[in-house]
Amino acid sequence: MNESENSSSTTEIKRRRRRRQAPVEEVGETSAALTAAADTPHQRDRRGWLRWNLENLFSVGAIQKFRAYIFVGSIVAILAFLFYNESIIREFRDGERGRVKLYADLYAFAASPLATGEQTELIFREVLTNPRGDFPIIFTDYKGDILNWKGEGLPDPNDRSPAAQDQLHAAINKMDAQNVPIPFEISSNSFGSLFYDTRNLIVLDNDKQVVAWRGADLPAEGDSSLAALNAIQRVKLKLATEGRPLDFEITSNSRSYVHFDGIALIVTNSLNELVVWRGENLPPTADSTTAALKQVADVVRRIAAESSPLAFEITPTYRNLIHYGDSHLLSRLTLAPFIQIGVLLLFVLIGYVGFRNIRRSEQRIIWVGMAKETAHQLGTPLSSLAGWLELIQSEIDQNQNSPERLDQIQRMIGEMQKDMGRLSQIASRFSQIGSVPELKLGNVGTVLEETITYFRDRGPQFGRHQIRIHCQEEVPPVPVNSELMSWVFENLFKNSMDAIGRKSGEIEVCLHCADDNNGVRITFRDNGCGITTENVGRVFEPGFSTKKRGWGLGLAFVKRIVEEYHKGKIAIARSTPDEGTMIVINLPLG
Repeated sequence: MNESENSSSTTEIKRRRRRRQAPVEEVGETSAALTAAADTPHQRDRRGWLRWNLENLFSVGAIQKFRAYIFVGSIVAILAFLFYNESIIREFRDGERGRVKLYADLYAFAASPLATGEQTELIFREVLTNPRGDFPIIFTDYKGDILNWKGEGLPDPNDRSPAAQDQLHAAINKMDAQNVPIPFEISSNSFGSLFYDTRNLIVLDNDKQVVAWRGADLPAEGDSSLAALNAIQRVKLKLATEGRPLDFEITSNSRSYVHFDGIALIVTNSLNELVVWRGENLPPTADSTTAALKQVADVVRRIAAESSPLAFEITPTYRNLIHYGDSHLLSRLTLAPFIQIGVLLLFVLIGYVGFRNIRRSEQRIIWVGMAKETAHQLGTPLSSLAGWLELIQSEIDQNQNSPERLDQIQRMIGEMQKDMGRLSQIASRFSQIGSVPELKLGNVGTVLEETITYFRDRGPQFGRHQIRIHCQEEVPPVPVNSELMSWVFENLFKNSMDAIGRKSGEIEVCLHCADDNNGVRITFRDNGCGITTENVGRVFEPGFSTKKRGWGLGLAFVKRIVEEYHKGKIAIARSTPDEGTMIVINLPLG
């Protein structure tokens, strides 16, 4: 068979393929024409705008990084809200605790002798009977005995049973752990005692502590040494055993005086008023007649003329106490942080479960996408095989008695063998995904030429394209896996062809050394529809696709093969809508 026959045979094969594909193109063009005729320009623009927004909305939701940002942002927002809420609750809690403390102080003031009748009435009206004063409060004396109580959570004030007392003592322990008890005085006077004999005099306060002394057997007044205190204690024990103490009530925190001559004993206050007295020639303390008081006053003047009185001052060492707890509102506010922490933990748990479900869903999507990508990869050689089989059958039917056509049939069989090899190559590619591929030093140009030859022979399946290649004569070998790298080139060719569509287009491939002579650079350029600005940075993300039937895994595999397996770089150098795209691959020398 001569060359003219081979050429005419090849032309006939291509013509038959175009005739089989023509009805599909005509239907598509007719449908597009009818749609364009039925829609106004405004409707087309509006529909395009809506479709673009919907596609971007759903594509944004499919990005794993974006979902992670949303999840982390939600956590941060909730934490910020909880911290802000906690700060408000803390301020409100402090204010409520201050209000309760103020009410408790007013209770203590109303019970003290310092409050006037009007003040006590005001406090009783505004505090004691105020429904807002809902906190528990317990009054005890200096001995710890419970005097009275009121408030939520406490027994009835009329219940004096042992069980109620036990409950109140337990409440006091809890209250004192929350708030310091408030002391208050029912009276402005203090109690004291005088121990004496004819030679010695000791003044004790209401807790039986020595506050003043004078006598022949006692140390000097004001001597607070250890030896002096021991001597005072010995004399006090002797006086308590032999004598009879004189008890008295005196104004607290004011200077008082004892007039003593060994026989008569008289106590006066800071105003020189008689408080209590005892002596052989003195009337009883209960006698408050004018004559009795004059008699005692005369004795006081006589003793003062002979010796200076013993001055002393009694400070109250015991006070009644008000124990108070938190109000009901404050107790509820105290639980707020724990409730917030529980809500946060619940949200984190729900978020974790949701995130795991998202990851599992993504894995299912990826596996489905792998299946789709496999079918997509197998579709090209399978359709080519079907075409070759149809042509062979046609040649056999038409040339059963023409041995001269055997060469043409043999050529068809060779092309089918190439497609079978392509199927084996595709299976080998997918078997290497997820494993460490073996890299060998090789010429990338050879892999590129084989891929271009394959697509040139099957050009009519994809459209009317011109593929041009410019290779530098001397390109250094680089570590490469031929099967995976051919997959990269095929995906880039298919994307360029899809971008050009059925119209006439041009794909230009350049292979040359890198600028720093440390590797090789492959450039793919087409004059297709290009990529919009908002999608340029996302084309290599798994799951992103602008095609109606795409699963967004092709360029994701390309990026992984180039950057993870071959330690290279791939990037979109330039892309302009309706003008074309240029993609650059850099492979290192080693």
